[in-house]
Amino acid sequence: MKNTSKTKPLVSVIVVGFNAKKYLEGCLRSIFAMSYKNIEILFVDNGSSDGSSKFVKKHFPKVIVLKNKENLGFAGGHEIAFKIGRGDAFLTINADSFVEKNLLDILVKVLFKKKDIGMVYPKLVMYPNTRKIDAIGTLFSITGILYHYGREKDADLPQYNKQMEFYAGKGALLMKKKVLEKIGYFDNDYFIYFEETDLCHRMWLAGFRVVYIPYTKNIHIGAGVTRKMSDSFITFHSEKNRICTYLKNLSTAYLWRVLPLLFLMQQLAFVLFLLKGNFGRALSMQKAILWNIIHIGQTLKKRAIVQNKIRRISDDDFLPKLTKNVKLSYYYHQFFGGMESYKDEED
Repeated sequence: MKNTSKTKPLVSVIVVGFNAKKYLEGCLRSIFAMSYKNIEILFVDNGSSDGSSKFVKKHFPKVIVLKNKENLGFAGGHEIAFKIGRGDAFLTINADSFVEKNLLDILVKVLFKKKDIGMVYPKLVMYPNTRKIDAIGTLFSITGILYHYGREKDADLPQYNKQMEFYAGKGALLMKKKVLEKIGYFDNDYFIYFEETDLCHRMWLAGFRVVYIPYTKNIHIGAGVTRKMSDSFITFHSEKNRICTYLKNLSTAYLWRVLPLLFLMQQLAFVLFLLKGNFGRALSMQKAILWNIIHIGQTLKKRAIVQNKIRRISDDDFLPKLTKNVKLSYYYHQFFGGMESYKDEED
């Protein structure tokens, strides 16, 4: 279905779940309750063993169920839905979250208002304390460690209730299909973490904006699945994908600025993990670097595509306005404050 002045754009709503059965009823009911009705809903069962597919087929027969034989991760799970979704736009929603009734009415209006907007997303708040921010957006830093703007702050404060642009989004992402066809989908080498950041970076490079819309909410229960993962597993994938993202997307000049500082921060974290006796996370930090060394040929091929076919603007055209200088204590907190406790340090 095409987007015309007489027809609202068709939106393909995608929910990917791995053993997320206990969250699916709340998530899917909130999707069906949205006032925007020109949607199709696709549920990707990412190799679950908890009966997720049977539950959805029984209780939500209008949902298109796609079942993978194994867990393909966040990126791989979404790719199958991206390829068959018929919508003019894709809305990705975490299985452990639910959305407000007006979410798509607001997001669709902004997304299709201007040609240079590639992605919009709402305020992501925590549950059950929905006045506390889970995520608004992330900003770049010269070390490559992302700054999580507004994390755990009061969602009603005025500075978090204005339309803004960010380096990366999180939560319920609404993206134009035509833009994704130009820049590609999530990177399948990213099993989990940093997928949205990589995608948003490519979107900016292609000349499309990523816009935060504060007038509607996505409520996130938080770490519904990832709380079962070890810190070592999370550290490995986070740092592996961080390095790979910058190798692919940053200009040569920015790489020379960022990578030495990023490697320095990672080695400092490695030493501190050792001193704290957390040998698993220390090893994961080095394994992340080793993975990128082993796969450098594959990454350079992706880099050639990004730099030669996707890039339309320079890093200096967008990164400076999406970069924040942060205190050294912030970096310490990112590595040692808990993987789900990203508080910022705004005054």
